[in-house]
Amino acid sequence: MLNVLVYVVGWLLFVAAQAHNSVLSKTNSLSTGWSGYKLWLQTHAVELAIRAFFSALGYGFIVHTVAGTVQNIGFHLTGVAFAGVGGFSANTLCYQFIGLFPGLRAEVADSAPPPMRPTVPADSGPGPLLPKPSETK
Repeated sequence: MLNVLVYVVGWLLFVAAQAHNSVLSKTNSLSTGWSGYKLWLQTHAVELAIRAFFSALGYGFIVHTVAGTVQNIGFHLTGVAFAGVGGFSANTLCYQFIGLFPGLRAEVADSAPPPMRPTVPADSGPGPLLPKPSETK
């Protein structure tokens, strides 16, 4: 049970770091604070569900098989350590893989487009025209 809990914590740490970086990014136009995180979570809900599903499928392989193999070659790491790193790594791998499919990739800029920049009218010219020297006499 401890391995499962640590695996989930590792998985959630990756999501938290990703959300935090996205909210702090100037290009995503997410508001700071809980509203930015809430919009990020709503935008990525389907992707996160897919990543959670495939990460859960890989739990047994990552924690038991990899831990056993690494311990057999002489590294004495506990299964709990593999569970935490495994949860983080499984999420990272799924994140990179899902990014290859445009239909599954969530673009925050589509949900929170950047603010409009003020535009200068094209016909405004160089500014006010000064009278010609010959017209001032």
